[in-house]
Amino acid sequence: MNINPGISAQSMMNPIRGFGQQSIVGGTAAFVSSNSMVAKVAFLLLIVILFVYLLRMGSALIAWFLQPSGTPYLVSGMKNAKAFRRITQDPAKKGSITVLRSKNEYDGLEFTYSTWLYIDDLEYNKGKLKHVFYKGSENLNSDRKPKPNCAPGLFIKDQNGRKPELLILMNTFKTIHEELSIKDIPLNKWFNVIIRMEGLALDVYMNGTVAARKVFDQVPKQNYGDVFVNSQGGYSGMLSSLRYFNKALTSMEIIDIVKDGPSLKMDGDLRNFPPYFSMRWYTNNAAQAV
Repeated sequence: MNINPGISAQSMMNPIRGFGQQSIVGGTAAFVSSNSMVAKVAFLLLIVILFVYLLRMGSALIAWFLQPSGTPYLVSGMKNAKAFRRITQDPAKKGSITVLRSKNEYDGLEFTYSTWLYIDDLEYNKGKLKHVFYKGSENLNSDRKPKPNCAPGLFIKDQNGRKPELLILMNTFKTIHEELSIKDIPLNKWFNVIIRMEGLALDVYMNGTVAARKVFDQVPKQNYGDVFVNSQGGYSGMLSSLRYFNKALTSMEIIDIVKDGPSLKMDGDLRNFPPYFSMRWYTNNAAQAV
């Protein structure tokens, strides 16, 4: 039955046959081909991006493995405090131990030094400034203090072989030698000293307790100098476990260091170990910290 007499069956079939024409089929193939090219380009871009990402991750991983530690031991065991040791900061030189600069956290410059001392005699180098360690210049002034760079420095003073005390030096951009003193340090006992810098505040801990504090009015000044351990003859006794941290240690981290005690592993031959350790530090003078 022909519903619309004006439209023949032949005319209705013509559009359907048109889909089979070569031009239309070719256009469909071109469209499919163009989509295939886009997919190939997108895949290549994805491969390139993935390669660059993996390359950067690999480079970062290699750099992480090869970079110096931020918490190195400068003296890992126990040594004679009369024996000088210079720890070079030139990585091209044999025996160098790099001291990385502060991590510069939100409060500014941060670092910590920790070491254990055993002093058995004040007659040695009596009346002279005895060097424990410092980071800075090789040159000294008439008082045996490093100049111009000393950041930080730890020394032992005495008054003609009596009244031993610790002297801590630190450079700022205003003052060459900012000083802190800690009096009445023990003899013939191991004790721990921690120098902790955070922002403008320098804290000195004796066996885990704050013994002295100073807040500078200028920014502390770091340097790229070598670390000098027991230079100028050092002192009579032993030094153990000198370690650097490129951050300010927390109270719990400091307590853990004190609990661990000094390393009694000696570089050379030592038959008699000194007693361990001074328990009286540091309660009486903590209130005097400034």
